[in-house]
Amino acid sequence: MIKISDYSLNYSQQIRSGELSVVGFLRQCRRLGTDAASLHVSNLEDTSREYLKTIRRAYLDNGLSMSMFTVSTNFGNPRDGEKAEFEKAQQAVWIASFLGAPILRVFPGSPKDESDRQAAFGRAVDAVRKVCIEAEEFGLPVGLQNHNHFHLCRTGDDVLRFREMVDHPNFTFLLDTGQFAGSPGASYDKPPAGMTEADMDFMESIRKTASIASHVRVKFYKPRADGSETNLDYPKIFDILRGVHYDGIIDIVYEPGRHGGDDIQVAMPRIVGFLQKMVRGG
Repeated sequence: MIKISDYSLNYSQQIRSGELSVVGFLRQCRRLGTDAASLHVSNLEDTSREYLKTIRRAYLDNGLSMSMFTVSTNFGNPRDGEKAEFEKAQQAVWIASFLGAPILRVFPGSPKDESDRQAAFGRAVDAVRKVCIEAEEFGLPVGLQNHNHFHLCRTGDDVLRFREMVDHPNFTFLLDTGQFAGSPGASYDKPPAGMTEADMDFMESIRKTASIASHVRVKFYKPRADGSETNLDYPKIFDILRGVHYDGIIDIVYEPGRHGGDDIQVAMPRIVGFLQKMVRGG
């Protein structure tokens, strides 16, 4: 049965201000009635063993599964060099393993510019394969997520090509419903250089990749009073997931931003209630 997860990055503002701790976030997930919770490394207070012990115990005490651990990487155009980017991923592998995460999420990154896209694609493939090998020693699958903001895997075809080139058994795919080119969360409304109108069909990208997804992130921007999303047709998306017999985690990502959604404390209970109905087939 599909399980619902909430994501710590949704509450980054509250965590940064000290209004909410990661342990407090996990307690909130329990109150909301989610089955699981995912963490971004940037939300951790520190990465010491003693601190991580408290997080792992908080998952148990709140009856939650850890759905995913995330590190933001840019292997296509690493700002601090490939070595520094890989070391960041290495640390995340250790933390994720310590916390008992079933999957580590990484990004392929972006090219320096469009003329560098092919070379950047190759660099990212090699780097992600290297992370897969590193994480394999811990029994930790590495999941690459699609991302549209001029990134390397912004269409379904990009994802399928990347997966084929990595060609490693420890590689898997994380499907983000709002991060394919053409989606409401995209950073461009018209096809940029090197893309066509067909590449902007984000629903087709979802259809192409749903069968290989081991984790699904469900984006919300401006949910209605009943929790359904204004900008994404979740009944159709769930039909696609059911069509490929998806039976894993759906991880909520709330990004009101320019869409003008309600405060997260108002919106999130609605979203969870809506997804619970969708999971039951309602």
